[in-house]
Amino acid sequence: MSVENIENLVEFPPFVIPAEHYRGSEPRALAILLPAMGTTAGFYGPFAAALADLGFDVLLPELPGTGKSRPRPSWSVDYGYRELAGRYLKDIAARARTLADGKPVMVIGHSLGAHTAALGAAMDAVDIDALVTVAGGNIHYRNWRGMGSIKVYTAAQLFRALTYLFGHLPGQFVGFGGPQARTLLRQWSKIIRSGRFDHIADGLHAPRLPALCIGFPGDEFAPAASVEGLADWLQAETAMLQRDWPGNPHSSWARHPDATVACIDGWFRRQGL
Repeated sequence: MSVENIENLVEFPPFVIPAEHYRGSEPRALAILLPAMGTTAGFYGPFAAALADLGFDVLLPELPGTGKSRPRPSWSVDYGYRELAGRYLKDIAARARTLADGKPVMVIGHSLGAHTAALGAAMDAVDIDALVTVAGGNIHYRNWRGMGSIKVYTAAQLFRALTYLFGHLPGQFVGFGGPQARTLLRQWSKIIRSGRFDHIADGLHAPRLPALCIGFPGDEFAPAASVEGLADWLQAETAMLQRDWPGNPHSSWARHPDATVACIDGWFRRQGL
């Protein structure tokens, strides 16, 4: 396996979008891995390496304004889900087609990356052959139980209010890794309140491609009902993986990737791609 650093994967002004390209020895497909909100691409290194060992090339871009990507969101620098799905991911998928050299292209999205991947497919904006979400779901507050529902709803309202005060979400102070774009956070908040995505783009529909939604018991950021809600919308298969590794299951799977990689590999093989 080798890793190539790409200084700017696609044009998404004003952002520079660095990426890592993991190359396996005999790749049979290329996987685009979309990070969670506020999470750097480098965090997924063990997961990308494990995929490469099983015959996948992996394209791992930074989210705009996160990690090595510059500039940071601010009053003058902004984007939303529509731009992420319809421009950022669309152009990454087109670049992936070239790099894949005729092999299948799959998108794997984590949390926010899951939303971006799902929307890109539902908008017919991306040219891909398969879609996998990991620890991602329909984030309607009713998909949480008891106090969890109240906490999620309250957080959505608070984060939305902060974007009006600062022009972005100061994520470094609320556990989201760094500044987050205000339009993205306002749309995210509206999904939590309504459970719907149709305020982001018109004509959304269930993607016409194989899809898999993976979740983890005990994930307080993507509980089973949330994972199943997204799977219903995507008409996707679901897999709830029992974990035997430490840490918050919402993100620790990326550092302990064996079970998740085995699930994706087995599912991908069954699709006959």
